Amino acid sequence: MFSTKASTANGPHSARALLILFLAALSSLILMQWLLPDEPLVDEHFHLGQIRLINGPEFQRVPELTTPLGYHYSVALPARLAGLDSLNALRAISAVLGLLGLFLAWACLRRDDPEHALLGALQLLACPLLWPFYFLLYTDLPSLTLVLGATLLLGRQRFWLAAMLGVAMLAWRQSNVFWAMLLWLIALHQAGLGLALGQARHFTRDALRTGLASVAIGLQKTWMLALPLVAFGVFVWLNQGVALGDRAAHQFGGALYPTQIFFLLLVLWLLLLPLLLARLPELIALIRRRPWILLALLALLGVYLASFQVSHVYNLGLPEFHLRNRVLAWLSESLWLRVLAFLPMAWALLGLCLIRLRAGYAYWLYPVTVLALLPVQLIEQRYYIVPVVIFLLFRQAERRALEWVLLAWFALLSLTLSLAIASTRYFL
Repeated sequence: MFSTKASTANGPHSARALLILFLAALSSLILMQWLLPDEPLVDEHFHLGQIRLINGPEFQRVPELTTPLGYHYSVALPARLAGLDSLNALRAISAVLGLLGLFLAWACLRRDDPEHALLGALQLLACPLLWPFYFLLYTDLPSLTLVLGATLLLGRQRFWLAAMLGVAMLAWRQSNVFWAMLLWLIALHQAGLGLALGQARHFTRDALRTGLASVAIGLQKTWMLALPLVAFGVFVWLNQGVALGDRAAHQFGGALYPTQIFFLLLVLWLLLLPLLLARLPELIALIRRRPWILLALLALLGVYLASFQVSHVYNLGLPEFHLRNRVLAWLSESLWLRVLAFLPMAWALLGLCLIRLRAGYAYWLYPVTVLALLPVQLIEQRYYIVPVVIFLLFRQAERRALEWVLLAWFALLSLTLSLAIASTRYFL
């Protein structure tokens, strides 16, 4: 993704790919506008209220909102210019902001793997983790568009612009600071940190000197990418915390919650099932070569069972409505179900070890994701959107047939979710 080689995709092919992607996005928007109920769902109540307050005669802030109002202004201002105020119109504006990320993702993929770029972008459109939130008044997908924009700028070595966008995207979601950190680590890795880590294996004075010199050169080239982290620190200091509203329910950093990581693995198992099934023979061979992996998994099972907790108030309510809370309730109520759920979690973990990423810098995604999620008490699948998208962008493409199977699997899951949400009986 961050190679300097020129894309081999020619103009006509690129134009055709963009047209297909545009038609797919437009068709999806029309379908979901028709399918979704004409009433706000869950957090849409707060976002809709805030957008209308921005465009109303007297501004005030909705106290339940935890984020800055970058998202709300990005929807409210075009709506004001166009004279729009209905829920469906505001959803459409938000969807355009989110769907723009598909074209940025396509541009990112096109640099390293032009043959997979269109299919990869269509997979992101159909991915069930993202799909419903493209078309609802939620911050996540427009925020993702900014992250992908910064990623594209980084790949083109436009560090100052990437840094400025990294600062701006904090106004959409404060958690974007972790993805700004990831982008800095990627740039730093390419500029010298990767060489330093390679030299560190030799444990000699010359290797240490060379490694430190490489890090210094990398810092000199990429220091501006730390500006979003500085801006976040200033914000937390001035705000006396991370959340702006609903602070009691959104504490950060007071404790660690490993259940968040294990639930992520369970979600990844469901999402990536076609890829994991294709890797199953390779996984079995790996365990046969290294049987100690089973002992490591047994120890991890102990950690999982000892640390399992579902304690956030938002994870305890309405399990008959929130599918996520229903699964968490099942796991909380039954030891045997918790143990059984560990099997797909372990499968997903080992599968991630076998699914190759494009370059060494991409593996910074894993520790940054753990750092971003481990201190968060509320178990919420939307928090996984950015790392899952970056993973899908960074991974090496599989054979063509398998990639089509993955797209079909995503579409099937998203269709099922759409029908469930449209019934107003269920939500994620």
